[in-house]
Amino acid sequence: MAIFNIKLSGNKSFSMTSCISKVILDMNLKYLRGRKDFTVVVVEYIALDLWVIGGVPLSEQDKNCFVMSVSVSDLVSTEEKKRFIHETFKALNLIVGDLHPDCYINIYQVDQNSFSYNRPFN
Repeated sequence: MAIFNIKLSGNKSFSMTSCISKVILDMNLKYLRGRKDFTVVVVEYIALDLWVIGGVPLSEQDKNCFVMSVSVSDLVSTEEKKRFIHETFKALNLIVGDLHPDCYINIYQVDQNSFSYNRPFN
């Protein structure tokens, strides 16, 4: 199980969403032991004028930003999470470009018995 909620600065873009979701899926499979059929990626776009860091909108900083909340099974190790974070930052910087230093990836671990994928518990 892996759920990725991403807020990204800028205008809605199907091509950007497609690129990002592919990168996230690949990173999930490679670093977090995820399964393709149980990976959910949600991308929300926030206008540059509405994203404010240090009291200044991103539109005035000529920067982009993202925040990502990730829910994964508690079976994922600290080393796997570190590698995922490092590689995901590098990949998203290439895709989005001009990232503000205050981008975040927060990983929340959920007990493997606490979710059901919309399927009944066994």
